Amino acid sequence: MKNNLRTSRLLPLLLTLGLLLSLLVVPAAAWDGSSADSFDGGTGTRTDPYLISTPAQLALFRDQVNNGKSGICAKQTANLDMEMRAWNPIGLTSTGFTGIYDGSGYAIQNLNINRYSTGSSSGSGSTLYGGGLFGVVGRNGMVKHVNVGGVVSGSGSYNKNIDVGAICGGNLGTVEECFSTCTFRDFNVSISSSGWTNIGGVVGFNGGTVRNCYMVGSMDVSVQAGSGTNSVNVSGIVGKQDGSGAVLQNCYSVVSIRANSNRPCYVGGVIGLLTGGKTCDNLYTNQDLCDTLLGSGSSSKFTNSALLSTADMKSSAMVSKLGNAFAMDTGNNNQGYPVLAVMVYEEEGGWSEWFEDEVNGTAINKELFAQLTPPELKNRDLTAPITRSEFAAVAVQLYEQMGGKVYDPEGLTTPFTDTSSDAITKAYAIGITNGTSPTTFSPYNKIERQDIATMLTRVYKSLALEGWTLPTDSQFTLGSDLNSVPRFADDGDIGNYARDSVYFMVKHNVIRGVSANTFAPRNKTSSQAAIGYANATREQSIILAIRMFQKLDV
Repeated sequence: MKNNLRTSRLLPLLLTLGLLLSLLVVPAAAWDGSSADSFDGGTGTRTDPYLISTPAQLALFRDQVNNGKSGICAKQTANLDMEMRAWNPIGLTSTGFTGIYDGSGYAIQNLNINRYSTGSSSGSGSTLYGGGLFGVVGRNGMVKHVNVGGVVSGSGSYNKNIDVGAICGGNLGTVEECFSTCTFRDFNVSISSSGWTNIGGVVGFNGGTVRNCYMVGSMDVSVQAGSGTNSVNVSGIVGKQDGSGAVLQNCYSVVSIRANSNRPCYVGGVIGLLTGGKTCDNLYTNQDLCDTLLGSGSSSKFTNSALLSTADMKSSAMVSKLGNAFAMDTGNNNQGYPVLAVMVYEEEGGWSEWFEDEVNGTAINKELFAQLTPPELKNRDLTAPITRSEFAAVAVQLYEQMGGKVYDPEGLTTPFTDTSSDAITKAYAIGITNGTSPTTFSPYNKIERQDIATMLTRVYKSLALEGWTLPTDSQFTLGSDLNSVPRFADDGDIGNYARDSVYFMVKHNVIRGVSANTFAPRNKTSSQAAIGYANATREQSIILAIRMFQKLDV
């Protein structure tokens, strides 16, 4: 046995049951322009980010970053109303932002972007001057799950070219699963320096990775530039992309663009000017508003990309094209265009009556319930089906609570190209999970019951079986007495890799069948997948984690 911490393995209680069950989305908080004195919690590390629930706390975070505190991380926990007050960007170009900001799907509303940083930041041989929610996202920096609404404007003269985007002006790191509904208006600036001015609906200049992003809005900009200015580049997603490793992937724009300049001006639906870039893949623009994907550059670098009609952009086929980070806009939150699955709209959080009865009964320790619910499921509708990414978070939370130690993702990597989730990174390193292919995890796919049993069993193995790893799994057994567990009628539908895990979890009363003799391990038909026959909900998954903690000692 690796440890026997039955009475001491609970980490310090961070949540109360009452707070956890207050699942209605918190109303946006107004801002008077000042910075807060403290955050809601956290220490600013990757595993314990600052918690931000007010605009003043966002301003405090900006101040800390811009005063030179590098690598700090934050997590947004509520909608923020910025009251249209002028915003100084996070990440001056003298430092850039090198931490992780997770918007958790909440909105930053009424953001007024009209100030642009004027320091210096070297990367890929370029100097970036950024304006946006973030000025410059530096190397190793990441901004994810952020949505921004408001106005991007500008006036006056600059002696250096500027990069402007609603999410960030310049990106050398990663921007993913973000969107903008900003209006670019009253944007009339003069530039006296040589180089490029880049204006993007999401990112001004991209030398890093931008993926799973979109813009729905309008852009009206005017730039008067000196004779040394190479070009002014305007686009609904990225103004200019350059760099041998730069990636733009799985994005779309629904944007009308009017750009005016005395210098060459390149306008595109997804990229204004492409002078380099490793990947430009799966990109779409509404041709009813903008008639080109690319303003200038090599269109041969685009793959799986197209101009589409409004009807096509709003179709289920469009969601399939974009990938599993996107979903249909069933709530009409985005004019019918695809939405990001991670985003929190004004939905009511909720849970089933059986769930409330079980939580409020005597069978569950309420502190344990709070501790085993990961941050990814806070302020969410718990009756919704759980995804592979969310269940990985549940499994990791369970692993950390059973083991009594938080697992640090710093320095860890995965082979997955479709996610940067810390929970998935930790789950992969621990051996809890692998991907749907050597390079993909499919984080937004619904997880099937046999995979839930498998992941939970691997949590147990990793903690209880000395020397166990996923590659050496075949060298370990869960006991011959598994053969005595009655077989389900659909036993033949259980994958060979999952069979022992299913019956191990059944034996210990962690997971049950959907009926007395049926387990429903996987969806075998499209009709079963459509009704979620073999899937589980978020609340069911939390209860499974609680049962495992209570019934299995490590």
